[in-house]
Amino acid sequence: MTPVPAPPSPAAVAAFLRGLDKRARLFAAVQAGDQARGARALAAVARVFAAEAGQWPLAQWPQQYWRLLLATPSLRHAAKTEPNALLPGIARLAPERRAAVLLHLVAGLEDDVAAAALGLSAPAYQDSIRDSLPRNALGQPDVDVWRAWRAAAQRELERAPELPPLVEKAASAPVAPAGTPVQPRTEPGATHGVRWLWLGVGTCVLAFAAAFFIHPAGREAISQWFATIKREPLPPAAAPKARFDAGDLALHPDREQLAAPREAAYADELALLAWLANASDPAAADAVPLPIATAPAQAASIAAADETAALASGARRWNALPPRLRGLRRGHWQAWRALDAGERVQLRGIAQRFGQLPAAERQALRTRFDAQASDARAGWWLGPRLGRDWPRVAALFAFVDEGDRARLLQLLREASPDDIVALERLAQSTAPEDRAALRRELLAQARERRGSWLQARLQR
Repeated sequence: MTPVPAPPSPAAVAAFLRGLDKRARLFAAVQAGDQARGARALAAVARVFAAEAGQWPLAQWPQQYWRLLLATPSLRHAAKTEPNALLPGIARLAPERRAAVLLHLVAGLEDDVAAAALGLSAPAYQDSIRDSLPRNALGQPDVDVWRAWRAAAQRELERAPELPPLVEKAASAPVAPAGTPVQPRTEPGATHGVRWLWLGVGTCVLAFAAAFFIHPAGREAISQWFATIKREPLPPAAAPKARFDAGDLALHPDREQLAAPREAAYADELALLAWLANASDPAAADAVPLPIATAPAQAASIAAADETAALASGARRWNALPPRLRGLRRGHWQAWRALDAGERVQLRGIAQRFGQLPAAERQALRTRFDAQASDARAGWWLGPRLGRDWPRVAALFAFVDEGDRARLLQLLREASPDDIVALERLAQSTAPEDRAALRRELLAQARERRGSWLQARLQR
């Protein structure tokens, strides 16, 4: 025989109702559209809950309390949207969506508890929350409106007065144990009120049942109950046409880089080659003499099997590298691929000429390159042209948001010499805290208007 749990004490019920009183009164007032109507519904539900709390485990009290409150007829119609109404943005919603939003923002329930109180599944409840929000310009739920609703609900909860005596009186009623029929107390002159109370409870149950049959989830459940289900075994599964092979080089994330080892070597020397492209300019004061490139030897044709073996060998060496070194070389490859085709052709020629120098001369040039300031060396990773101009504009573009990086690099690649001069002057005259705003305004300009905008900005 299953033991009957001991009924909770009236003090426990009173403490439970007192703990959620502010939330319940705000919920009822907004859901009913009128504070007086909401207070009447709240008092009736408090009496019913205090009488029936012994039927449920303590962990189910929040779900059962809000289920009873939602079943009250006065809380299931369209609310008024008066100018001084509480939470007017939420009050304008349809009753079902209004209840879903209030259960989250005012009642503070978790999604599964709120969904159970509404008789919905958790995904359906979350869809109701999303559908209650207006859409932004991108067609997505407007999160700013949700934040405003949450802040308004928090303000109203902080303004709420103390617990009214009526709730304390209802909570102090005797609590029946689980499985015991509830006998309402008969007091002199209270028989008529008890009858109306049970009439209200019956109406609530009927309204809840009607909501179940009207709601799409309820209709779907009924259809499943009456549907004739045909069961038949599935045919045996066919053998898979292919399986994932972790060793398949075609799936290697760095396959493009591994398949072009010479290009990858150029990428690793990108900064040095970009500096050499400028240092070898005859017009430069300290020009670096590089030999004239000889015609490259014709590459011998490589059999497919040899190419696959070379790729596999390169992949093994690559995977054996430390993770930090692999990350650096991936960055070099991305910087190389970001250059335009003309710059890559130029740097390939520089690499061939540099490779023809004696080892001592190559080391001397590397020493000269390493002697530059770190900011200047970092700028050469942007290529020969941007690397040359980078020290002039670095103060303006050194620290940018990741989302703006590609657009700003494209802007600098498209900049004319006059634009670079203007950006240099702005980098010197703009305070550090104003540089982000300047970059945003610059990106907002059309390409053909940037030059005139920069000149106008210099005149401020």
